[in-house]
Amino acid sequence: MEYPSEKFEELSKKLKSMAIPPEVDVELLMPEKDGVEYPTVIITYIEDEEGPQKELVFNEAYWNSSVENLLGAVMHQIKSLMEELQSFDGE
Repeated sequence: MEYPSEKFEELSKKLKSMAIPPEVDVELLMPEKDGVEYPTVIITYIEDEEGPQKELVFNEAYWNSSVENLLGAVMHQIKSLMEELQSFDGE
């Protein structure tokens, strides 16, 4: 299956226009630009120097998904990261 670069370019544009919490950094690494094997989203909590990080690799299994589904996967990871931080702070 051929890598759908246009789909991930659109995902990148949508990520930049989304309302993401200011303490969270979302970076989309692309194979043709960043040398990764698959498109990869790195979600980092930037309030702490060594804040937690999540990585979401979009391998071939994701390539037939819609941009909205890919966006949903990213939002799920952001939500998961925020929930982890809240439970950690509550200990």
